Amino acid sequence: MSNLSPPPRRQPWQTGALAYLGAVFIALGAWAACAPTSFGSSIADFGEPNIHLIHDYAAASLAIGIALAVAARQISWRAPVLWVAAWWNGLHTVSHVIDIDDAGSRAVGIAEIGLLAAVTIALVLFAREVSR
Repeated sequence: MSNLSPPPRRQPWQTGALAYLGAVFIALGAWAACAPTSFGSSIADFGEPNIHLIHDYAAASLAIGIALAVAARQISWRAPVLWVAAWWNGLHTVSHVIDIDDAGSRAVGIAEIGLLAAVTIALVLFAREVSR
C-alpha cells in the first residue's frame, strides 16, 4: 500500500483569482515603475514623492504579481506565493498605519488602510484554502 496522496486538483476559481490578483499587482507595479510621480500623487500621496522608494515598491509589486500569475498555472506555487503576498501586504498595511498622519488626507489614509487590510485578509484566507 502506498502512502502517496493524489495530486492536487486544479480549481478553476483559484486559477482565475490568482490570474486577477497577479494582473492587479503587475498593473500597480508597472504604474509605479513607469510613472512614479503620477503613482505617488494618486495613491501613494505621503508628501514629496521619493522616486527611489516608489521604484522599490514597483519592484516588489511586479515580483509578487508575476509570481501570482505563475501560480495560476503552477499548483505547487500557489500556497507559498499566496503566503508571501499576504505577509508583504500585511506589512505594507502596518506601514500605512504608522504613517497615517503623513497621508495626503486622513480620509484617504483610512481608506487605504481599509483596502490593504481587506486584501491582506483575502490573501490569508486564500492561502489557507490552497494549503489544505
